[in-house]
Amino acid sequence: MKNLLVLSFVVLVLTASCQDVDIKTNINEYYQHSLQCYTSDLVHHFPSQLPDSCTFLGESLEETDPIIAGFTCDAMLLWKAYSKDQYNKISTEFKNLADTIYSANDSSLLLVFSYCDILEVDGKTYDNLEPQERQELVMHNVTVASSYPIPLFEIDEYKGNTMSGLTEDFKIYVFEAKSGRFLNKEYLRGCECLPNKWKHGYSKGVSLSDEKQVVIYWVVVW
Repeated sequence: MKNLLVLSFVVLVLTASCQDVDIKTNINEYYQHSLQCYTSDLVHHFPSQLPDSCTFLGESLEETDPIIAGFTCDAMLLWKAYSKDQYNKISTEFKNLADTIYSANDSSLLLVFSYCDILEVDGKTYDNLEPQERQELVMHNVTVASSYPIPLFEIDEYKGNTMSGLTEDFKIYVFEAKSGRFLNKEYLRGCECLPNKWKHGYSKGVSLSDEKQVVIYWVVVW
């Protein structure tokens, strides 16, 4: 699998006026490139063209330092608030595709997130680097969690005090999740934050809020 060229890229796409057509074209080209960095079966549920007034996030392992980065993953997310009619059409299709559905605060959720609690620099070891909340999520993952893996959602505008990180009106629809190696060998990182069954793998799906009429498209590979 190819990897994105940029470690982190977040952009808010506004409705284009005459003077920002070039900017929008460049952003859409980047989005198309990002889609091509994944096999088509992992991103077929994403919009084929970048919608107006959406937010797009891509994260890549390619430019992280393999020595000090700890555990991270390839991930792409896109979220957008739709009109009522658009949302109803999109959400109906996705609800029918889902293999498994979780509530935002399901206590069984297995969460995939970047983690680096121990770091060695110039022969010195630094530990206990992650905040307690993150360490508790690791303990939850390896002792309690039983769901398919999903990303830990860290989206400020939809941030909630739930297991998933989203507000409680969201439901999480997993289309497919598989364990195994789906990244090039040099990007595979061992991690204490996931159970042995899910040391490597991928997961894809959407998160939907009927209340807000928001769709969050996501894929994560680690």
